[in-house]
Amino acid sequence: MSRGQNAVHVLPWDWSAAESVLTTLVERVDISRGEPQLLVVTADAENAAQAAAAIVRIAGNRDVRVVAATASPRAARLLRQFPAQVITGAPAELVALLQGSALKPESVRGVLFAWLDTILDTPEAQPLETLLGELPKEGARIVLATEVTPGIETLIERYARRARRVAEAAPAADVAPLAAEYVSVSEASRLVTLRRLLDALDLPRAVLYARSESLREQGAAVARSLGYPADAVRMSGGAAGETTDPLVLIELPSSREELRSLVGSAARRIYALVLPSQLGSLRALLGGGTVTPVTLLDAAERARGRDAALRASLREVLATGDVRREVLALEPLLAEHDAIEVAAAALKLLEQQRPARAASATTSAQPMQRLFLNLGEKDGVRAQEIVNAVTTEAGIPGSQVGKVEVRDTHSLVEVAASVASLVADKLTGSIVRGRRVQARVDAPRDARDSREGRPPRSGPPRDRSGPPRGDRDRSGPPRGDRPVRTGASRGDRPERSGPPRGAARGDRPDRPARTFDKPPRKFDRGGAAGRPSRPRRDDA
Repeated sequence: MSRGQNAVHVLPWDWSAAESVLTTLVERVDISRGEPQLLVVTADAENAAQAAAAIVRIAGNRDVRVVAATASPRAARLLRQFPAQVITGAPAELVALLQGSALKPESVRGVLFAWLDTILDTPEAQPLETLLGELPKEGARIVLATEVTPGIETLIERYARRARRVAEAAPAADVAPLAAEYVSVSEASRLVTLRRLLDALDLPRAVLYARSESLREQGAAVARSLGYPADAVRMSGGAAGETTDPLVLIELPSSREELRSLVGSAARRIYALVLPSQLGSLRALLGGGTVTPVTLLDAAERARGRDAALRASLREVLATGDVRREVLALEPLLAEHDAIEVAAAALKLLEQQRPARAASATTSAQPMQRLFLNLGEKDGVRAQEIVNAVTTEAGIPGSQVGKVEVRDTHSLVEVAASVASLVADKLTGSIVRGRRVQARVDAPRDARDSREGRPPRSGPPRDRSGPPRGDRDRSGPPRGDRPVRTGASRGDRPERSGPPRGAARGDRPDRPARTFDKPPRKFDRGGAAGRPSRPRRDDA
């Protein structure tokens, strides 16, 4: 490798984004010399393996030998038997190779620091100083970083002076930051996560972006296997055109300008598949916009979670419980069946005997909050469609969704109070039945009146300043101890004269008896009151 100039590249943490830098360094390797010429310093063993795989892919048919120093004893043995031109590894492993004389520092002509800012955030920062002190100073130092921090500036000043800066331009002041949602993946699970993301989002149309041609072909195969036609979910390796279809980033773009060209001028949703270490790069590409996670819950994942919880419960019983009696009971079965089969049968019997829990048990145990949606019967929406939109857009399980009321012009849906604001934000802007959804937390009537400046509906508060009912003074003897009133106790009143009250009026001496000198009037049953009845025939 010929000697080159020191350089600092600001790139997202993605080996495909650094492909141009790696290509230049690999092309400088002299394959006729069987000695280490290029060192790639990474944060850990996993990144060392990824760097070695990227270099092997770039080298192609060239006979460039690469050793990933994920374990220094194995790497030392291989280097003594089969010398390599490129070595990748963490600082501690590379220092161990230097101290064991498996790596000769005088043959190294270039060092690539794969995202130095992440190396400085790990315990590998201490052996990094030892490694830089052992390597020759005339070799080229190439620094990759997601951002240039003060710690990086100090190392550049000490070990890579007058380094050429290759950083993307700052965004214009009038350019608004972008927002994106992300799913954490590993290098081996990108395509599986892509399938799960398309299942969860149920996107009718989308644009999938990947830089590498092989990953574009694999992403297109995933879309075809799910039944998407070519014009519904299409792949892109550059500008996606002026469309509002959601953008799914299988890989991160190499620069902010490339992402802007993918998004275009139209407003569109962005979903990114990123490694956990790439979150900082994603925020930098978005220009400081919001980054929110997407929760992918499917039946397989929930089943794996239940199985893991079951295994944890069994481990706890085996560690803390006394199962000697159960072992003696099952021991005769070991003569006929394997132990794992006996355990599986016991587990199946347990599951059959366990009572089924009601589906609404989880919902009733947590406080619920009602949401208002601007969709109703006039829009042709159904309750199940609203539930699907809530679980899909917000990424919450169905157990956190309660009662749904679809009315004429709007709908009310109950969700767990802890996620009510999140669900309202996620639903707003989504499309259901061809209409853009507007969702908000449904406040009580009193709260709405106070917010809109209306007077409260109730009158002035009642005066309840008196003593409580139980503290009122009730003087006097108890009711059961009061004396009964009798005639003898009323001596202050004069005695009543005349006959008793029950006597007839005619028996009273002071008032003459009343006589009836007129014959009573006769009435027919059907006659009106006050009118004499007609004479009967016998009277005539």
